[in-house]
Amino acid sequence: MNNELAHNQFPPLFDYWSPGQFGYSWQLFYPPLTSLLFLAAKALTFNTADIISQMKMVYFLLFIIAFFSTYYAAKREHSSSQAGLLCAILFITSGYFLTNIYVRFALGESLAMSLMPLFIRGCSSLIRDRRDIWLLPFSALGVFLANIPSMVVLLVFFVLFCLLNARAVFIKANITFFLMSFLIVVSISAFYWAPLFYHIHNSDIFATSGKLLKYDDLLKFSSGLTETLLSLSSTYGVSEPGMFLSVGVIQLLLAVAYLKWGKSGASKKMILIALLFIIATTHLIPWNKIPDSVPVLKLIQFPWRLLSCATAIIALHASGMLAAMMARKKALVMLLACLCIAGMYPLIHKALSVRYLNVDTSSLYDDYLNNHNVRPENFDHLKINDFAFFANPAAAIIGTTYRQGYPAMIIRAQGTQTVTLPYIMYAGYYLLVDGKRRDTVRLDSGLVGVALTDGEHSVTLAYHRSIVIIPAVTSLLSLLVTVLYFTRRRIRASALPAHDTNIVR
Repeated sequence: MNNELAHNQFPPLFDYWSPGQFGYSWQLFYPPLTSLLFLAAKALTFNTADIISQMKMVYFLLFIIAFFSTYYAAKREHSSSQAGLLCAILFITSGYFLTNIYVRFALGESLAMSLMPLFIRGCSSLIRDRRDIWLLPFSALGVFLANIPSMVVLLVFFVLFCLLNARAVFIKANITFFLMSFLIVVSISAFYWAPLFYHIHNSDIFATSGKLLKYDDLLKFSSGLTETLLSLSSTYGVSEPGMFLSVGVIQLLLAVAYLKWGKSGASKKMILIALLFIIATTHLIPWNKIPDSVPVLKLIQFPWRLLSCATAIIALHASGMLAAMMARKKALVMLLACLCIAGMYPLIHKALSVRYLNVDTSSLYDDYLNNHNVRPENFDHLKINDFAFFANPAAAIIGTTYRQGYPAMIIRAQGTQTVTLPYIMYAGYYLLVDGKRRDTVRLDSGLVGVALTDGEHSVTLAYHRSIVIIPAVTSLLSLLVTVLYFTRRRIRASALPAHDTNIVR
């Protein structure tokens, strides 16, 4: 993103400047909210921060979002500021949340997880007071734009929640609300999913075809039961060693305690879902028995992603129980909170002891390459920026400049031929050859090709921006209509007497 903005590319989609990237696109396919955090970090530092400082600023913003999300959700759920603070402590100190920041470096998943307490609160409100039901579409929208596997986790939870509360959920008012919520999420997020679907269909993206896991793989990535229960550093299975795949010992004990002493039956149902999710992250659940023909569910990729939702559920509901205990057992509650905070140390110890002096921005990940790029005979050369392997000896590129963030070349062809350009092939590209628009040629190497006649030619690579701009305009108009709708609704509600306002809600 930094490179794209520095070279005036709009919209910022393709990186032509980092070594070994060959016009690699991360911005086009990865959910965009994380990129917006990096953009915010640039703005907050007036574009003066180096990349390490920018990363640290993003971490800081993630913690701020997680804190206020959990605080607000619990305060609304329990009508208690103390519950809000306790919820934030239980959530932010959980092993899985900190693992995504300090061990896995999964910023998108951390952001999605930070928004899940709002969704859980929206579900609770749906069958109780209905004060915050509109948190459902907007938190779901945020999760979707932050991390797609986390969105699948959220959908799994929502299905289970609806089944366990079918009588209260499936009423006419809620059905209408669900349809409106779906329309809001789909229309506002069009700027992301519409170009994504276009490229999934036309660009042969490896992440959406060749890289899809099987349910056998989910079992291999499951965690050990002892590690999960005791929040120990992971060694089980093929997951990255050193992760803490747990909601936390204190959090888990509070979840079990809530089943015995909690007062809300609806909350107990949610806690049961959380415990089911925790068990499902371990090797006790035979993921390999699920047929690979079963869609969607395997998009979570790793079963321990269920912990993101489980942590939010436990933090939200256990915090209310703890807040109620404050008057009678304040010392115990404070001790539990301190133990949670102390439990952060093992997770951040490595980050405190091993200092990163630079960030490798030239690593080439296979996710958003096309399948031809990922073939070993091609990928091995892409990784080391070996354009000589792909280049046409009889068609030298003798100069490259950039126009509006896209490469413009002078190519000297010796005879009529198809010339290889050093750029990864994506649908939507077109070429200007000597000022005339031409289609690209899809090469077996996965790079862009152009048919040239003998002689010197001006060749400019460009992208059909309408693929992105039209959905973006759709999203902007949808957002404007949504804001106007809720503004009018609020004005109308404030003009009614108090007893009528409750009816509007």
